[in-house]
Amino acid sequence: MEAPDFRAARYKLCDENPFRLTPPSARANPHAPPNGDRKQSSSSDQQSTQQNYPDPSFSDIFTAFKDAFDQRKAQSFAFLELTNSELMLIKKSFFVTIFACLAAFAVGTVCWLILNIAIGAILHNVGVHYVVVPIVLLVLNSIVAFGFFKLAQNAFNYLSFSRLIQTWRRVFG
Repeated sequence: MEAPDFRAARYKLCDENPFRLTPPSARANPHAPPNGDRKQSSSSDQQSTQQNYPDPSFSDIFTAFKDAFDQRKAQSFAFLELTNSELMLIKKSFFVTIFACLAAFAVGTVCWLILNIAIGAILHNVGVHYVVVPIVLLVLNSIVAFGFFKLAQNAFNYLSFSRLIQTWRRVFG
């Protein structure tokens, strides 16, 4: 059975009530006469409308609602599974990022220690006294630490939501 497309259909005004629309005559009654014979075909239009549009039973309607509910439930479960998989991906990415940062810190610390040992060995081989070598390394490491501290302090000045709130006020206010 083919269902008519009522969005593309052209309706005609009903003779008995101009505010009620009748179904399209071409779809409702394929054997109906053209529009010139409206009064003669109105009773046949009503009969063919009843024949072409079956009256569904309560069980059919209940089954349709049950199927629609089951489809909506399956769609909701699929959405929840997708959300869960995205959250698992975020969780794994977070832990991998933390592990990679810790590994980079450990490797960087080892490299920094090797660099300090190499600088100390070079200074000792050049003939610098063994008491001065740790002082030179301490000064060098203090300068580098102070530079990183200033960098972090400058970055911390931008760690505020006030600029974002001001921007939102300008845009939305």
